Amino acid sequence: MTGAASARVKTILATPPLRPGEGRECSLPACVALASGASYDDVMGASGAAFTTSIDAEGWDPGAASPLDEETLARAARAAGVRIDPLSPPFDDEMRALVLDRIREEIEAKLPPLVRGAVGPAEYGLIVGIDDRGPTFFARTYFDAHDDPTPLGWDAFAGPGHGDLVFLDRATPPGRETLARDGVARAIAEADASDGALRAWLAALRDETRWTDPKHGGTAAFADHAMRTILADKRRAAARFLRSVRGSVAPRAGAELLRAAEGYDKVAAAAEKVGTGPFEPAVALRFVEGGLRRAWANALEGILAREAEAHEALRAGR
Repeated sequence: MTGAASARVKTILATPPLRPGEGRECSLPACVALASGASYDDVMGASGAAFTTSIDAEGWDPGAASPLDEETLARAARAAGVRIDPLSPPFDDEMRALVLDRIREEIEAKLPPLVRGAVGPAEYGLIVGIDDRGPTFFARTYFDAHDDPTPLGWDAFAGPGHGDLVFLDRATPPGRETLARDGVARAIAEADASDGALRAWLAALRDETRWTDPKHGGTAAFADHAMRTILADKRRAAARFLRSVRGSVAPRAGAELLRAAEGYDKVAAAAEKVGTGPFEPAVALRFVEGGLRRAWANALEGILAREAEAHEALRAGR
C-alpha cells in the first residue's frame, strides 16, 4: 500500500457503547443525536418520537415500539441540524468503491453514518470506524457482543433492512422556538394513535387466553419489558424536551408545556415502578403467573389518564 492510501489504514471514532435498558432506548433518534452531537431529548421531542406509542398487538414484537420509519428519520435529522442521504444495499463492485470512500470521508469528518440491521434486528447503529485493509468497518449497535465496536465486512450490507446506510451532512440547526412548535405539533398529531396503542396493550394484558402457554408467556414477558422500557424512555425524553423549550414560547403556552411535562413524568414513573431497564429472567415467571402482568395492566389504566391530561395541556398550549 503506497501513497495516500498508506496514510489511511484504520480509524475508529471514540463513541460510547449502545446498550438497551440503560437510556436512549430508541435507536434511530439516539444514533442521529450521537452522530450529530445534538441533544437526544431535542431529537426525540421535535421529531415526535418521544410522544408516540406503537405496539404489535398480535405478534408482540418489541421492535414495533421503536420509531424506525422514514418520516421519523427525516424529522430527527432536521431537529439535529443535518441532512440525510440514504443508501440501500446490495452494492456492486463499483458502488462498493464509492461507499468505501464516502464512509471514510464521514469518519474523517467525525459525522459517522447510520447503519440499520447490520448486527441483529433492523434497529439503527453507527459506522464509527474503518480499516482499509479488507476493508473492515466498525459499528456501534445495541446488539454488540462486547464493549468494543463490532467489525463488519461487506456481507453485513445484504439488502434492505440489513445494512442500509444513512449518510449525514451538516445543515443549519433549528432554533428553540421551531423545535417547540414542531414537537408540540407532532405530539398532538400522534395523540389518537398513541392512545389506541395503549388501549390495545391493556386489552392484550387482560386477555387471559393469551397467557395460558408458558413458552409464549416467557417470550412475551421479555417483549413487554422491552416495550415498557422504551415507553418510559420516550416519556422521560418528552418531559425533558418540553421543559427545555417552554422558555422559548409565550408564558401561558409555557405553563401548559410544563403541565404536559409533569403528566409525561408520571407516565414514565408508573412504567418504571412496574419494571424497566435490563431484563432479568425472574421477570418472566412473575409475568406468566399473572401478578406482574395484572399490576402493569392497572398501571396502564392510570397511564391512559395521565396521557389524556398531557394531550389536553399540549392542545391548550398550541
